[in-house]
Amino acid sequence: MAYRTVKMAAAICALAGALALSAAQSGDAGKPLVRKDLLVFGKGEIAPPVRDIFRPRNAAAAAAVFRPSGPALKPALGSPITEPQPAFDLKISYIGSIKSGGQTIALVLRGGQTLSVKEGDEIIPGYKIVRLTAEAIVVRGPTGEAKMFPRQGDRP
Repeated sequence: MAYRTVKMAAAICALAGALALSAAQSGDAGKPLVRKDLLVFGKGEIAPPVRDIFRPRNAAAAAAVFRPSGPALKPALGSPITEPQPAFDLKISYIGSIKSGGQTIALVLRGGQTLSVKEGDEIIPGYKIVRLTAEAIVVRGPTGEAKMFPRQGDRP
């Protein structure tokens, strides 16, 4: 009796498999996974990347800009348009430096991520390292204001 049940189950599975295979072969295969009409083969230069994908995005740039509702104000003719300069708004910790090949590389902690930068590099757009020593780094902001960040922690 048990042998008969197993034999019947095997026959049902074989029939179901055959039906599924025939349905897949006879029906439409559906849309292809790759649209060949969108592929570009040798049609000119490739555009340079927009940003370095290995550096984190600026969270402030990704945030939405809030503008109050109401009529737009137009400046009077002849008056200079002055926009408020952004304040020096960079929160980093200088955790140390490494000397390699005559070059000093700073290790900076920003937003939970460790960045390695050297003199002249930008931490984020507008914030550039202008001086780098083993004890501190000096960063110049978009307004031209420079701020010193001393090394944090103890040295072994």
